[in-house]
Amino acid sequence: MRLSKKFVGAFRSNEIVYSAIRTRDWLKYRYFRQKGAATGRSFAEGLGKADESSFCFVVSFNTPWVIDALTKGWQKYSNGMILVVVDNSTSPAARQSIEKICKIRGVPYFGLPGNPERKGGRSHGISMNWIYYNIVRHLKPKAFGFLDHDCLPIAPLDFAERLGRKTGYGLRLVSASNYKFKKAADDKGWFLWAGLCFFRYRDVEHLPLDFRGRGQIGLDTGGGNWNPIYSRLPSEDFEFATESSLPLHLGEVDAKYQILDKALLHVGGASYKGPSSEIDYRRLFSDHVWTTYLDGTQNRIVMI
Repeated sequence: MRLSKKFVGAFRSNEIVYSAIRTRDWLKYRYFRQKGAATGRSFAEGLGKADESSFCFVVSFNTPWVIDALTKGWQKYSNGMILVVVDNSTSPAARQSIEKICKIRGVPYFGLPGNPERKGGRSHGISMNWIYYNIVRHLKPKAFGFLDHDCLPIAPLDFAERLGRKTGYGLRLVSASNYKFKKAADDKGWFLWAGLCFFRYRDVEHLPLDFRGRGQIGLDTGGGNWNPIYSRLPSEDFEFATESSLPLHLGEVDAKYQILDKALLHVGGASYKGPSSEIDYRRLFSDHVWTTYLDGTQNRIVMI
């Protein structure tokens, strides 16, 4: 396995091979971005006049239980924006369940066309681009942004107020790469994490936004906006979320969870890794979240 990874790494580091891979990925992305574009426009029109409205988009992926908790938490704690769930799930059963949750809670739901990417970060990035170019650009809202599907509201937070008059608001991440970012004062590129990033539309509407990652220079999903947004503006034009941690002991598992702006509990990797990927722990964790923050487990729509 180790030799195989080394071989793959050496193979991909070849300049010609890497260029071919990037071309393939770009063509795949462009095909997906145009796929079902008319349905996105129709959905945007169905959301109504949006000049003075702001929207928070959540890209869901195969985990109805987190969407259940997120939508309930949004109703209880969050304001300033309209929540919209855009489903990138590969499981038809998950899509059906997530759509049901949204219908019961009165949350707008849209099912993305089949995503050609299978790697989590790339799939997420091109989904965000699809939403921006096929929904947001037709809405022309006052503000818009993205929240990770497993960022659960657990305390009051006004997203529009946090954005305020700034160009953007979110969690700031810095490149870990040794790449020299010529336009960065500290030689480090940065970006707003794809799971918590919001923008005033009029400030970015004429820019070629790109929520994909740029792994070759150490920028994860959302980092494609380094060139069009973050490299052009001083950091003072952005409002940054705070981070803290919440230790939890459930069953026999000790875990530590990220808390953003003292109001969002980030489960982290809910779709594919971490302790919540194990069903027994997931039940304990879900019970804890609903009992502690969401007025009791009787409010759940889906069971684990």
